[in-house]
Amino acid sequence: MEHPAVKDERGGTIILLSHCCLNQNAKVRGLAQYPGAIKPLVSLLLEHGVGIYQMPCPETAYLGSMRWGQVKDQYDNPMFRRHCRQLAETVVDHVLNYRQNGYRVLGFVMVDGSPVCGLGHTPRPKGQTLWGGMTWYLPESEHVRESGVFCEVLRDNLKQRDLGDIPFTAYPELEEFGSVEDTLAVIRAWI
Repeated sequence: MEHPAVKDERGGTIILLSHCCLNQNAKVRGLAQYPGAIKPLVSLLLEHGVGIYQMPCPETAYLGSMRWGQVKDQYDNPMFRRHCRQLAETVVDHVLNYRQNGYRVLGFVMVDGSPVCGLGHTPRPKGQTLWGGMTWYLPESEHVRESGVFCEVLRDNLKQRDLGDIPFTAYPELEEFGSVEDTLAVIRAWI
């Protein structure tokens, strides 16, 4: 029931974004493309009245903001996966609650190039090299076509709870992972 002095203007449409889409300060130093939020993405959503759900950043919550860049293999361990499952459970609880109350959940926007939130591109060690050790030794890495750890855990949780129909797309961290315009076109189609 509405208050007589307030008109409820909610649009009833929600999209879920990787944390760094709205807070570039959460990224590993050297990778932030914008001073605050990813402007083209946020502008599109605001223009269409889409509610924005900012998912937590598993990396920042686990290692803080002064962390080094890592590859998927460093995060792909039981402790970090448990951390991601806890975060994913809360996110999926919200999705389920929104759906139960008639909201339209458009989809998830991940960040390609991330070892954690990548959808179709994630960094891995090059060859058989093991990562770890001192900062003066940094082995080579390469990006492979697979999902990051949190993305995998999140999709598994959605499937387990019969929410596997919600689509995913990814904002490219670098040009080699795709076109910003292609990502925005996918989101426009969802809207």
